[in-house]
Amino acid sequence: MSTRPSGGHWTTLRRRLSRRTLLRASARAGVGAAGLALVGCSDDEKPALQQQPEPAQNAQSDPPQQQSVQQSAQQSMQQTAPEPDGAQDPQPQAPSGPARGGVIRAWLPVDRHDRWDPHRSRFRYTQAMHSLMYNRLLRPDSVSSGELEADLCALPEIPDETTYVFTVDPAAVFWDDEPANGRAVTAEDIRWNIERQRSALDADGLPDPHFFRRAAYDRTASAEATTDGSLRLTTDAPDAAYLSSVHASPFAWITNPEAAEQFGDAWRDDPSDVFLNSGTGPYTPLLYNGAELTLARSSNWWRAESAWADGITLTSGDTSGIAGLYDTATVDRADFPLTNATVEALRERYPEHPTFELPLAASVELLAPLSDEVGAALGDPRIIRAIGLAVDRPQLTQRLYDGHGRASGPLPWFLEGWALNERFTVSLPGYREDREADLAEAAALVVGAGGATGSPIPLVVADLFEGFFPGSGEAVRGMIVEATGLEVNLEHRAFADAIDQLRAGERFCFLGWGAVPQQADPTDAWSDTLHSQGARRWSGGVNSELDELIEQMRTTFNLGARQDLGHQVQEMLLRGEAVQWQIPLITGIQLGLHQPWLHPDPRLFEYAWSTDRLSTSWLNTAHESYPLDRELPQLEDEAEADE
Repeated sequence: MSTRPSGGHWTTLRRRLSRRTLLRASARAGVGAAGLALVGCSDDEKPALQQQPEPAQNAQSDPPQQQSVQQSAQQSMQQTAPEPDGAQDPQPQAPSGPARGGVIRAWLPVDRHDRWDPHRSRFRYTQAMHSLMYNRLLRPDSVSSGELEADLCALPEIPDETTYVFTVDPAAVFWDDEPANGRAVTAEDIRWNIERQRSALDADGLPDPHFFRRAAYDRTASAEATTDGSLRLTTDAPDAAYLSSVHASPFAWITNPEAAEQFGDAWRDDPSDVFLNSGTGPYTPLLYNGAELTLARSSNWWRAESAWADGITLTSGDTSGIAGLYDTATVDRADFPLTNATVEALRERYPEHPTFELPLAASVELLAPLSDEVGAALGDPRIIRAIGLAVDRPQLTQRLYDGHGRASGPLPWFLEGWALNERFTVSLPGYREDREADLAEAAALVVGAGGATGSPIPLVVADLFEGFFPGSGEAVRGMIVEATGLEVNLEHRAFADAIDQLRAGERFCFLGWGAVPQQADPTDAWSDTLHSQGARRWSGGVNSELDELIEQMRTTFNLGARQDLGHQVQEMLLRGEAVQWQIPLITGIQLGLHQPWLHPDPRLFEYAWSTDRLSTSWLNTAHESYPLDRELPQLEDEAEADE
């Protein structure tokens, strides 16, 4: 196996961090002496860290540790009021717009990550950290709408429906550290990244299953660096979702070949060494002690109008202490995973602090795959539709989220342009205000299916979901029984076990969180779960019209036209014209507030994949309450100069 060479950037940076800095940072994050020892010892001395077992599902199936959006931008961007006339101690003038300086501090469970290799990671917290250190070919201008913008490359020329010509930004460079030493990003670097994802080999040239996005990158038929600054990609067939699903997806990071050669499989196997990163992004790692990650602005960051803060510190720890961290100005925002009641108490305590709301990106849903077995409890599509109508969404929102949530259609309401307009959905069964009409339709469907005399309906609730919301399973069971007269048997199972059983062909209703959308465009997700040939379609009931609409989405390059097709798919499902085995219920809304000196990019509060917008947020360090003792960790030579 490859091993990391002695010396190099990792050892140099770690050696230069002062002991005083490490102690101060560890104390702030609540790390004991044992945790600090891991930071200070050499590779040979470092004990092996026990890595948490990975969930059976990809990161998008994890329960919600969400970050995302609706906020009052005007309130969030308000400026500090000027000193009144005659003030004895005038404060520094508040900046009129984005200004450089300061250190942003936020809570993020940085201890719950998987791998630093940007091609072999899949945890959402790793993605959040990587989003400040790496770039993609393209990125969403808004993760909620899915419209793309330039990142390492300009938006490509598309001379035909299978060809994409990218131009690399001539200013783009890798970090000015080993192993790339600040060199320019080339088209050949990008081609190498694509081929590495496709070949999926470890440092010894053996197949490595940790390249989780190999199938996505296999949609690239050819990749050719025609010049240092130009890259030509082709697909085998028209693929309208190719750019958003592959090259602007949350994990589509670009690194350099030197990093793969130098880091070897330590990149995959050592989650404790944050310096196993080599990116092009606005921030570089400065300190990681297992509970807190500090990033500093890259010395050769190549894009203006971003990376306003000198640094960003992401701290983890006991969630019960987050409110206290906000009280002491140790973190700049308070939202998930705090309860909304806790946030409301903070809002009362700090009425002058800007507030925001963001959607919990994993919607609550009920899976009810249609069985092909004659006489099965879920063998009639009318029973499945009746179950979907039986759930009282407003009542469930009140029970689970104290009313802070909204009913979700086949696509959650926060996916702007893709989800159906709520003014339209409130006229449809399951979403209309006329509850009696829903109950009457559900009863008629059961009668049409032969009445409530068949086998009991098995209702399985994910154990983790029930742990978050005690009694939720019984509440939903009661709604179904009351509305339909069906017999419903309730049980609890581990989330991963239930998913494996559904995949293997067992048929039952399953209540829990749905998958977090990887991107706003649902073309890939629906091709997998709704199309009759979908790899993750666990339900019976072929519908050729539904298949045709999804296939048209795959070949429709105009965004508005593709969204219109998506609306038609959703209408078919909500009107009962196709089996809706993934029954959407509600999406919770997380309340939040932030310190008055933080001026967030409004896109920071969009769903899930928006941590990178910390780089376009800024601090008013002249604010009277901004903590003057906030500073980046001092390097040893600087510390010695101060003494």
